[in-house]
Amino acid sequence: MNLEAAVDFDVLVLLAAIMAINFIIVHQKETKTLIDYVQTQVQQTPKKGFWLVSFAAFIVSPFLTNDGVCLLFVEPILNAFESLNRAEDTSIKAVIEEGESTHMKLEKGDAFFFLISLACSSNIGSSLTYTGNPQNMIVAEDSISVLPAYLFLLYMVVPAISSWIITISWVQRCWLKSRSAPRPSFFTKSGAYPELLNSCLQDESADRTKGNGDIEKAVDSSSALVPATKNPMINSASGKEDKNQSQIGNGMEWQPKHEESMIKKVQRVVVSPFPYAMLILMGGMIVLIFVEIMSIAGLVCVTAVVMVVVLVLGNHWRGLPILGTDGVQAPLTAEEKIANTNEFFEELFDSIDYSLLMIFLGTFVVVENVDSTGLPRMVWNKIVGATPFNTYTSVIGISLFVLITSQLLGNVAVIQLAKPNVVELGDAEKKYAWAVISFVATVGGNLTITGSAANIIVAEKVRRLDPRSSIDFFRHYHVCFWITLACCMLGGVIITGIVMADAGLDETW
Repeated sequence: MNLEAAVDFDVLVLLAAIMAINFIIVHQKETKTLIDYVQTQVQQTPKKGFWLVSFAAFIVSPFLTNDGVCLLFVEPILNAFESLNRAEDTSIKAVIEEGESTHMKLEKGDAFFFLISLACSSNIGSSLTYTGNPQNMIVAEDSISVLPAYLFLLYMVVPAISSWIITISWVQRCWLKSRSAPRPSFFTKSGAYPELLNSCLQDESADRTKGNGDIEKAVDSSSALVPATKNPMINSASGKEDKNQSQIGNGMEWQPKHEESMIKKVQRVVVSPFPYAMLILMGGMIVLIFVEIMSIAGLVCVTAVVMVVVLVLGNHWRGLPILGTDGVQAPLTAEEKIANTNEFFEELFDSIDYSLLMIFLGTFVVVENVDSTGLPRMVWNKIVGATPFNTYTSVIGISLFVLITSQLLGNVAVIQLAKPNVVELGDAEKKYAWAVISFVATVGGNLTITGSAANIIVAEKVRRLDPRSSIDFFRHYHVCFWITLACCMLGGVIITGIVMADAGLDETW
């Protein structure tokens, strides 16, 4: 086996370049402002936040890949839920005082459905363009001559939007249904408080009657454990004032120190040398994708290099830090510029998910070995018959083959196996074949958790960050299986109609 011929290095380099672009874009101040807004909406109006998360993933994934979007969005979503622990006591108190909840409140269990929405929206949105996912990049290598990027987008826009609306509406229905299930309540049927809450309320009422003298006594007794030379308001480990506690003994109420966040918000920002510089370059790349002045892989790599060069040279010229916070002082000295540049490149290279690249590299090798057996071509010929993609039977058969096989081998592997067979088709059949196969392989990735790398990325990242919100095979299957099957069928019908209409327009022209 020729290892060099088996591995598609263009796809690997393209993925690495997109990860680098992701790092730069997500650390822009404007991006962080948008993420903060979405987090606020998730916490204050969960339904609106649910659709905002889904819509953002659907819109961004066609250009930054579904895998990249999932890598970046999981932490901000979980960040919106981590504050629930700190607000739990406040929420209970509000429910007790009001007697009932006046609006829908976010719960820890809701994180599962937000994450499912993220993965599904990323997969569906990535079907719109050749840069949306690795399998579409492989498709573009053969289809670009008969199905240009703009035409591919036109073919996919209706089935993708329809599938997204249907899928996310279904996920929302499952989410709301799970919340309506019977659960323990703070109130008894008679409306009286349970004994536990009654005792809590009595303790709270008793605490409120205490004066400042009692508080000062408590402080004095606790400060006895601290050396006299140290201020009890100073953290003994860091030597810095604890800002999470209010001053005691000056007539102010004591407040407990909040626990450290599970996921710390990233304070570092990539400083643009001029306003919206990186966003403008990103927009230019998106436009040029449809102009076809060079290959998609080449365009993305050039954009990544240009972004890095503009950041480094532009910020050095202006004396600004490449990586910094709102409080960074400029201009930087020569030594500070060197240190800041080194730190920027370290974080840039750390942002590239090398394990994911190794997974795709291994996939290419495995597919080459499987293809060398001749079994995929034999199955293909058996399904499509003598007239591939000229009969409904062959289209349905290949669609089912792609849908089922992608759950076992992954959608990238399925496209790699299908490529040698589609290359031999005529232009009309090739255009139709790649449109159907690409859509089914991409959207069909939502069928089970193993159908797409994006699903596995979300599940694995959540498992490391917050095991309580974990996504397993059967929970994913329960929500996504049947609705994904319906979307694949609907999308296939819509694409067939579009192809027939396009062929009729060509003949008329």
